[in-house]
Amino acid sequence: MSRRTAIYLDSNSGAPLSPRAVEALLSFSTDPLIPNPSSIHSHGQRAKRWMANSREQVALSLGSNDPERVLFTSSGTEANQLAIFSELEARITRGEKPHWITTSVEHESVRQMAEWAVERGVKVSFLPVDSKGLVDPAELEAMFKPETALLSLIWVNNETGVIQNLQDLAARARSRGVSLHVDGAQAWGKLPIAVNDLGCHWFCVSGHKIGAPAGIGAVWSARGTRVSPLIRGAQEKGRRGGTENLLGVKTLGAAASALDPIAWATRVEGLRDRLENAICDRIPGTRIQGKGAPRVANTTNLRFDGVVGEGLVLALDLAGYSISAGAACSSGATDPSHVLLAMGASKEEASSAIRVSLADEMPWDVLAGFIDALDAAVSRARLARRLQE
Repeated sequence: MSRRTAIYLDSNSGAPLSPRAVEALLSFSTDPLIPNPSSIHSHGQRAKRWMANSREQVALSLGSNDPERVLFTSSGTEANQLAIFSELEARITRGEKPHWITTSVEHESVRQMAEWAVERGVKVSFLPVDSKGLVDPAELEAMFKPETALLSLIWVNNETGVIQNLQDLAARARSRGVSLHVDGAQAWGKLPIAVNDLGCHWFCVSGHKIGAPAGIGAVWSARGTRVSPLIRGAQEKGRRGGTENLLGVKTLGAAASALDPIAWATRVEGLRDRLENAICDRIPGTRIQGKGAPRVANTTNLRFDGVVGEGLVLALDLAGYSISAGAACSSGATDPSHVLLAMGASKEEASSAIRVSLADEMPWDVLAGFIDALDAAVSRARLARRLQE
């Protein structure tokens, strides 16, 4: 007996391809040539024009009228690490010992850079968050030092959907002359963005969060910032070496051109709220992580007392629903979510959570079926635990 196609409820891990991205991909099927944009012949020049068009589309989606500030990368991870490296490496080379502030709920791509920074003599401080996942601006003020060079903030948390008060935090960094790096991967397409107004120096995004394929990302940098390449070469005006991923770049631009965060949120937020309310009414012992804080419209992180989240993911997959137990980049890890731990959850509580993230609106009967399957999975898990005790 064939298994039916699973219902996809994990768009924060990777959104379905947008119709415009699909059109861009299909254009290569009619003309499969993917020329090198560095070539001076007519095919290469056509590729170069595609690159320029996509750069403009991405810039406009970020509220920038300067496409040359956009640098294409392989991912949001590379974008984040390029921004951090660029800000800190030059100071380290000059013999300085800069101070870097980030938060306790950052994406793994930023957390991984902390070890590198400490090894190079950088002082790293981690901003705590409250039980809702929000940074206290007063805590940030207390952390600033004369040698503070960089503040890295995740605007929208990938696990909980919680939105930091970026405008306030950015203003505090600006008043101290501290560079601001924003991980905007989960904000892109979900919130209106105007990078110049935010006052950030680096804004990093990832293609597969907005309906482009994985393997393409971008970083916007403000005028006056200096990019220190992670990969050396002549491409991207010497800012990133290697032949450009033309297919990825073209689809990224196409997906970016279709973004309408306000219309998207209008379609999705009510559905998410209805889903949360129905689950809380149906399943006792349910907690919503980040409830009461500003959140993006599509994300809910649910904790179920006495249940292991990974087990629910597997049970729901068998029932035909794809969700996650946290960040996809940490899948397979045995440690509980660092985000939920930072919000004050115990290890057991942090291990009992799942994340549901909607790509767009869908029929309620589909989500009603998911609630039935979730209720059954939680009940079985709790029964099994009672029998073991």
